[in-house]
Amino acid sequence: MLGDPRDTAIRLRHIEDRQEIADKLHLYCRALDRVDENLLRSVFHPESQHSHGSFQGLSADFVGFAMQVITGLDRTHHMLGNVVIELEADRAFSEAYFIAYHRIGKDRPPFGPFITHRPGVDEDIIISGRYLDRWERRDGVWKIARRIGVHDWEQWRDADERDLPTLPSSGRGRRDHLDPVYLRT
Repeated sequence: MLGDPRDTAIRLRHIEDRQEIADKLHLYCRALDRVDENLLRSVFHPESQHSHGSFQGLSADFVGFAMQVITGLDRTHHMLGNVVIELEADRAFSEAYFIAYHRIGKDRPPFGPFITHRPGVDEDIIISGRYLDRWERRDGVWKIARRIGVHDWEQWRDADERDLPTLPSSGRGRRDHLDPVYLRT
């Protein structure tokens, strides 16, 4: 028996909603790693509230803060792990585990959340935590209405890069719109 077709439509809508939310979580990571301010803004509602580390305020203001921090780093890499999404009509809640890698170069002074950086030393900072988000669907589009960033642990260590063969420039990621993801070749 196929059951009530409305049930299938509801189940399909839930799958689509979860996928749209998951896609936005991943785009948030891309925006940080590619230093893409417009993409970062696109995942938040204009009046979205943000609480992450030392930052408390509007997500729109967090975007500027994040761009300032990210451009002060030599490299970043944000990855998502477990993602749980709970849907309630046009509202949702998600918990997304993250691991964020940051390289701060020896020539950079201590700044912002990296105030304990030791000048003269290339350092890797790995932060693991969770993004706790309240989502709202408005005009058919899901965006974050409230974010709380939780840090579960951090690791600071001296950078240790081995003498690996250098990749051709086309194989190395970039932190701008010349990254291969934007070129779509």
